[in-house]
Order: sequence, then C-alpha cells, then structure tokens
Amino acid sequence: MQPPALHRTSTNPEPHAPPERGPGSPWGSRWLHSGNRLGRRLLLYILLFSAAVSLLGTLVQLVTDYQREVRELEARFEQIRSSYAQSIAESLWSLDEEHLRIQLEGITTLPGIALAEVDSALGTHYTAGDGARRELTRDFPLHRGALFLGTLRVGATLEDIQSQLGSRVLVILATEAGKTLFFALFAFILFQRLVTQHLATMAAYTRGLDTEHLDAPLVLRRAVTDGLRQDELDEVSAAINEMRESLRKELEERQRTEAASAFLAEAGGVLLESLDLEKVLPRIASVCVGTLADWCVIDLVEEGELRRVSGAHMDVSKTPLLEELQRRYPPGPDSKVPAAVAMRTGRWVLEPHLTQDSLRSVCVDDEHFRLAWRLGLRSLLTVPLVARGHALGAITFAAAEPGRYGPAELALAEELARRAAIAIDNARLYRQAEQALRLRETFLSVAGHELRTPLLPLQLRLQSLLRRGRSGAPLTPEMLLAELSAAEWQTRRLGLLVDQLLDVSHLLAGHALVPRRKRVDLCEVVAGVLEGLQRQITASGSAVVRELRCPAVGEWDPRRLELVVSGLVQNAVKFGQGRPIDIRVTPRDGAVCLVVRDRGMGMSQSELEHIFDPFSRGVPEQHFGGLGIGLYLTRQVVRAHGGTISVESRPGEGATFTVELPVGEVSGEAA
Repeated sequence: MQPPALHRTSTNPEPHAPPERGPGSPWGSRWLHSGNRLGRRLLLYILLFSAAVSLLGTLVQLVTDYQREVRELEARFEQIRSSYAQSIAESLWSLDEEHLRIQLEGITTLPGIALAEVDSALGTHYTAGDGARRELTRDFPLHRGALFLGTLRVGATLEDIQSQLGSRVLVILATEAGKTLFFALFAFILFQRLVTQHLATMAAYTRGLDTEHLDAPLVLRRAVTDGLRQDELDEVSAAINEMRESLRKELEERQRTEAASAFLAEAGGVLLESLDLEKVLPRIASVCVGTLADWCVIDLVEEGELRRVSGAHMDVSKTPLLEELQRRYPPGPDSKVPAAVAMRTGRWVLEPHLTQDSLRSVCVDDEHFRLAWRLGLRSLLTVPLVARGHALGAITFAAAEPGRYGPAELALAEELARRAAIAIDNARLYRQAEQALRLRETFLSVAGHELRTPLLPLQLRLQSLLRRGRSGAPLTPEMLLAELSAAEWQTRRLGLLVDQLLDVSHLLAGHALVPRRKRVDLCEVVAGVLEGLQRQITASGSAVVRELRCPAVGEWDPRRLELVVSGLVQNAVKFGQGRPIDIRVTPRDGAVCLVVRDRGMGMSQSELEHIFDPFSRGVPEQHFGGLGIGLYLTRQVVRAHGGTISVESRPGEGATFTVELPVGEVSGEAA
C-alpha cells in the first residue's frame, strides 16, 4: 500500500512546483516541444512500432485472404465439374449447340470465371467469355459412358480478388493507422500524466535543493488508490527524500559540530585565561547558559565536602533563586541530588524528561521542590569532573524544556567537563605548588632558626672555655665535665635535627625508610629520651607520669624509635601548657603499645585531618617554633616498622597519641 500523499510546504516552493495546467497555459504546447522530450520520443517509438506491426499484420492478412479466395476458386472449379460437366457432355452428345452455349455462358457468370470453352473430339470448338483475362485454367474431360466426347476448359481471373484485396488493404491500413495514432496519443498522454510530469517535478525539486529548503520533502501529487502498491516513481521519490534527509542530517551534524567546536573554543579560552578558580568557574557557567543549558551550576569537592562554587541562569531575575537553593539546600555527600550521585558513581546522570514526581524524589522537602521547579527544571544533565582518576566535582546543566538533552549534548558536556576538570586540577596543582614553595621557604627559614638554637649555646660554652683557658683561669674537672655534658646534649639535639631533615628529604624524594632493626626494649628508649629531655620538661613546668610495663622488647630501629618517642614527648611538652603528661608502655600479644597524652590546648577536627602532613602547622611558628615535620616523620617511621599511629583530641582537652608496633620484623609488602 502506498502511504497517503503528503503536501510539501516550503518558504520558497517555486523551484519544486509542477508545471501549471489550464486553458490559458502553454503547458499543452510544451508537450510537443522541449518540455516533454521523453514523451515525444515515446510517441515516435510507438508510431514506428505500430506501423511496422500494422504493415506486417496487413501483409499476413492479405496473404491469408488471397489464399482463401484462391481456395474458393478451386472450390468453384470443383463445383463446375460436378454441376456442369455431365450436362455439357449430354448437350455435346445430342449436338444441342444452343443449350451448350447457354450452359457455357452460365459458367462465365460465376464469380471469378472469365472463360468457358469446349473442344469436342470431332474438332468442334465452342467458347464463351474473354479468354485474354484468364489467369487460372482447369480442364475437365467430358464422357458419355466410356466414350470420350471432348474437354471442358474453364479459365478464371484474379482481377476481382486483387481489386477486393486492394480495397481491403486500404481499409485495413486506414483502420490500423487510426487505432495506432489513437493508442499512441493515449499512451503519450497517459505516460505524460503518470511519469514525465513527475520526473519534471523531481528534476525541478532536485535542482532547487539547497541548505534553506532541506526541511521540505518531495511530494508527487498523484491520485493514489489505497489498494495499489508503490511503484518505481514512489521508490525514486523515496530515494530523493532519503538523500534529502541524509543531507539535512549531515548539515545539522556539521552545524552542531561547528557550534560545539566554537563553544568548546570559547570555554577553553576562558579556562586558559586564569588559574584563579573563583574567577574562571562563574564565567564557565555563564558560557554554558544559552548554548547548553537554561541554567548551570558547578559543584567542587573541597575538604571532603561537595560545595557549590558557581551558578548562572539565563533569566537574571532567577539568579536569587539559585543562591537561595544553594544556601538552603547545599548538596551533601549522601544526597540524592544528581551532582552528589555523579560524584559517588563517577558517571553522568541524564534525565531528559523530568516529571514532578521524579523531581520530588530527589528533593528534601516541598520547598526544595518548589525552588527547583520555579528555576525551570524539566530536563537535566550532570557530568562528573574527573581528572587523573579522581572526581573533583560535577557540573549540572538544566533546561526548562523536556527532551533537551540527548547523546550529542552528553558528548559535548563530557568534553567540556574533561577540559574543565583538567583546568581545575591544574589550578589546584599550581596552588599546591605555590603553597609548597611557601612551605619550603618557611621550612628553610625555620630549619635555619632551629639549627641555630643548639649551635648558639654550644658556641657560647666553647667560647667560654676558650676564654678561661687563654686567660689562665682555673678549669676544675667538675666545671669541665658540666660544660662538656651540656655541649654533648646540644650536639645530640643538633644531630637529631639533622637526622630528621635527612629522613624527610629521603621521603619527599620518593624513597622508603628502611629500618635497621635490632633487639630493643621500648622502656629503655623511653627512659633515655626522658632523661635527655629533662631540662626541656623541667622548663615547661609539666610533670611526666610514667607507666612502663617492662620488658617491652621488639625488633626495631633504635635511632628511629628514639626519634618517634622524642617527637611525641616534645609535642606533648610544647602544647601541654605546663599540665601533667602521661606516658604509658604496654606489651600486648605480638605488639607493644605506646601512649603519650597531654592535657593542653588540644586540636580541632580540621587540624586532626592534617596533623601528620609534612610541614603542617596548626599553630603560629613564631609562638611555638619547630619544623612542622616531627609528626609526619613519626608516622612514616611507625609505618616503616609495620605499626600504626592514631590521635584523639578536642580543643582544650589535650591530645592522646597511640602507637602500636609489632614486636617482630614484618615483610616488605606490609611495610
């Protein structure tokens, strides 16, 4: 069945319209001129073929009629023999010449008989008719019993037959010519109406195809009956429409690609302008509005939480709604909003047709739903911002019309998100690099100051001894021993700082710490550290409460274990605010637990998250000093021994550090 005819609409339909027909139009004359060359050729071929067939048919008809007429003459000859021969023989026997002449004249009156004559056996000759016209002759013997009386000769002419056949040929040719011309004209008109005018329409439509008329399909105005199947013209028309549709899709795809390239180029230019995310991301959201969304928001992960950093709406009057939405309903890590879902799964979220029910399912309450619906949320697309395998945030595109987003928009959004994620990651890396440079400068400054701290007393003591020796003042053994002991303590402190710097530089270079294990008693290490730090402890005013359950023996690196204990004790003394400090060593099954607790200023949760980071300082260095690497190095040493370290603290309640070390040597993989 053919589909119902569709009427093509176009803003400029003239190139595709079929020729006009009417009483006053020159359409009829174009049939026989340049407008219908195929029809004229068909008419000529029909006439030639019909003429050839007519001539051949006429020739066959003439031959058939001639043979039939000749057979009729032969039948007439046989009729003469059977009807006249015996009677003529009787007349000849009785010598009745009058009756014989009448009989011969009667024979010549028969159709086609021109001559009738009798030659008797006695030599007498009787004749009737015109002997010159005869063309066929038949002789019939005349007998009377067994006696031969003579011969009857009958001559026939073909003039009548030829005359009749000639007249018949003219009639046949005239009739066939009329029929041929009539059917040729009928075929010509029918072919023109069924084929050539539609071919002309197809040609005009194809010539008129351009980028402005690809939306108007080709329609052949044909009277189609519902029971008929599609013919070749419908197939050609369908092929032209398929070509048009392919061209239209290709043009749309090219326009979409060009628009996407221009959009990405504009967004890329914005991303390259600055590494300041506070300036760049709002501009990216503004670039997306209009091209890819009616409104757009960008959320980033900062300190483990998803925070909205920018947003833009096509309607400036609705910008306060965006701000209210962010202020009252910020996306949480476990939220059902698309940005949080995309962050958790690392995959895009596409909702081409958002209904009120589906929107309510992700909203917190009715007010949340009302704000989202008023912003114009009927179609939504959220793409995660992923760089180096880590989700940095998500960018959400929203539209007020359903079905706005599909595969093409998704691909464009993913490419934009990829570029934006790289720019965000680069900006953060740059910020981290700047922070690292500042930390390095601070570290070098503080390291120089910390290294000078033990060097200056040592230098003063040595200069005092030199002055006494040069001046001849007495140097008693007790005085010399005291000065050497103080100098030795300063050198040990200096050596500890140098060891810390070497270990930190080793770790920051990407190398792992390799403990030099020996059999060590942790209680002895703690006692030795406390004895070495006695002056510092006494100066702080804090009292140390020991709870050492010995022996606590294990396979550890003595020097680095001393660094762990010293770092924790010094940290407790520094921030203990002169309050008691508890140190506890407890052997356990296959491990030893070291607990250092102070009752000082304590730390907030945000400080606890970065307390073990290198160069991390939760307090001003000018008030407390230090390199900011003690706890970082402590954690690395504990991990190198296969142990764990944790901290519990609250502001104003002090801090408790717990170290658990396995007593045996662990495998390299565990370390």
